Amino acid sequence: MDFLVRQPDVEAHQLPDQSVLLFAQSTGTAVPVNECGARIWALCDGTRTVNEIVDELDSYYEAPRSQLNRDAREFLAALASHGLLSPQPISS
Repeated sequence: MDFLVRQPDVEAHQLPDQSVLLFAQSTGTAVPVNECGARIWALCDGTRTVNEIVDELDSYYEAPRSQLNRDAREFLAALASHGLLSPQPISS
């Protein structure tokens, strides 16, 4: 299990509707994310595994945990594919 870490060159610009525009300076990639995506992005601070992020979401949203788990993992994979975050191995 790895921690998820935001890339240091990614800027997060909060918009009036609580969504966020993520912008990677190095690649010029811009990714808009909704309020839930913004919450997940904020949790990718290098101190939480994917399971811990899902735990946080489970305490906030009234949705089945299986749905939260699936949706969060898909969203995190999309962010990683855009180069906005990366896994950092947990050191033993």
